[in-house]
Amino acid sequence: MSGASSMPLAVSLTIAFGAGVTALATLQAIRGRMAGFWWALLAGLGQAFLALAAALRDPEGAGGRAAALQILVAAAAGLLGVVCSRSGEGEEEQRDAFSRLGRAVAWAALVGFPVTAGFPSKVVLVRALLDLDWTWLAVLALAAGTAAMWPALAAFRSPGTGRLGWAGRAAAAAMMLIIIAPGLYPQWAVSAADWVARVVFS
Repeated sequence: MSGASSMPLAVSLTIAFGAGVTALATLQAIRGRMAGFWWALLAGLGQAFLALAAALRDPEGAGGRAAALQILVAAAAGLLGVVCSRSGEGEEEQRDAFSRLGRAVAWAALVGFPVTAGFPSKVVLVRALLDLDWTWLAVLALAAGTAAMWPALAAFRSPGTGRLGWAGRAAAAAMMLIIIAPGLYPQWAVSAADWVARVVFS
């Protein structure tokens, strides 16, 4: 009895939360310059809730896969952002090309740029939303990615962070591999997301 009556409410609340977080965080990202990365990351998590709503509405659809991919991208980009924002002791003024590359890859993933995991995750998310005729949510997801390009460009023009040590470089390299490999071989990411979705929603 609770399945038929509570599911629409659960879906509606998840949509409202995901759409609200996505919209508000995207607006803050546009206004936020350096802090814009963390707002863009929050917007990505908001889109994960949109995918979760699709999974709740149609467990057999692509929503579960989209939610798993969105969370993977947000986690990898967030960790990479944390690593590349740390400065080496006494070297705050030095610019590190490796750190700037890491920041660029993290931003590209959040924007949904091709050759990163963010691209297949965005494609699967939009497909899941359109399959349910949630066109306005698909437009919101695409608009959030497009709007994130503005703070991303502003971040690229900002001064670099401090030089990373060997441990920071190793961690950043691992995160960049996690982000780029699924972009080059999206079927790997989709297969892994399918497995996660089956475990969680079956």
